Amino acid sequence: MQYDDFDDFEVSGDASVDLMPYVRKALASWRTILKWALAASLIGIIIGFSKPKEYTTRAVVAPEITTRTGSGGLSSLASLAGINMNTMALTDAMHPDLYPEIIRSSSFMIGLFDLPVDIEKRDTVIHTDLYDYMVNHTRAPWWGYIFGLPHKMMDGARRLFSRKDDPDDAEGYAQLDSLRLTKQQEMVVKALSKCITAKVEKKTYVLMLRVTMQDRYIAAQVANAVIANLQEFVVRYRTEKARENADYYEVLYEETKDAYFKAQTQYADYLDSHQGLVGKRVMVEQQHLQNEANLRYQIYNQTAQNLLNARAKVQQESPVLVVVQPGIASHIGKPSKVKLAFVWFVLGAALGAVWVLFLRDKWARKEAGGEAEA
Repeated sequence: MQYDDFDDFEVSGDASVDLMPYVRKALASWRTILKWALAASLIGIIIGFSKPKEYTTRAVVAPEITTRTGSGGLSSLASLAGINMNTMALTDAMHPDLYPEIIRSSSFMIGLFDLPVDIEKRDTVIHTDLYDYMVNHTRAPWWGYIFGLPHKMMDGARRLFSRKDDPDDAEGYAQLDSLRLTKQQEMVVKALSKCITAKVEKKTYVLMLRVTMQDRYIAAQVANAVIANLQEFVVRYRTEKARENADYYEVLYEETKDAYFKAQTQYADYLDSHQGLVGKRVMVEQQHLQNEANLRYQIYNQTAQNLLNARAKVQQESPVLVVVQPGIASHIGKPSKVKLAFVWFVLGAALGAVWVLFLRDKWARKEAGGEAEA
């Protein structure tokens, strides 16, 4: 049977394929396949040493879900139809499915710019913020500089002919406008968006957070900062209406308190100034001031009660994000040079086998045919 070409498979009546000729041909050319594998593994080693090592920190957060009552037996019926009544019964609070979108938003990433981080060097520790770390203390592989060279040349030419005070060319975030980011700020936002990923499990609504950085301790710091900022954002959203009511009752409480103290003082002053006097007019005025003071006290007392209820409502509406797994610095970095070399070795061996079995003879026949025509 011929096995020089892929089309020469011999198929028997039971549709089985005889692979032994291909195995024997591959074994006969094992040196060629080994050369391909070693060349590919060398490429993998070069990539492994060129690409900066990155560390991934994982965190797990369980959000609090508040549902309305009164669904009765509908939830069991809806579950049979594949409908999640927990989603439909949520209050006006923010749904956990929105958490990944919140984390990916530019405003959320901007809130991480001033996060204090510590960069550990061999002999010193650099105290800076996350923005400076992303701009000045992260490395890229050598091919990133090569592919980015045309863009840098075009950007340099544009700066040469643009105004020196162009706000788009400003560095740092001292002058920060969330509606108009500079090129450097936009670059940092995009870089952070790639480093921070979040996903919510559909059934349990558990938030899975992954942060990948070139420094394992900074990765853990960023993961915990993301959880804290998300907690603050959700609490602020959930309690906005309750806090407005509490602020309103705070003002009303102060007003009714002053009115009550004023009415009480007027009543006391009247009693002191008319002590010992007996008369219908004095008694009527005294009763009027006393009733006014009692009324002001009732209003003041009711307002104080409403203020306490409003403050309790703020606490009640504050959601809780239970940190199941906080961000912990990982000691396992990627890529692993050994694994990368092995993967490329296997890939090279596979490509070498394809070359030996299916392509080499075709290429030789094509070359021979071209020489014959010449």
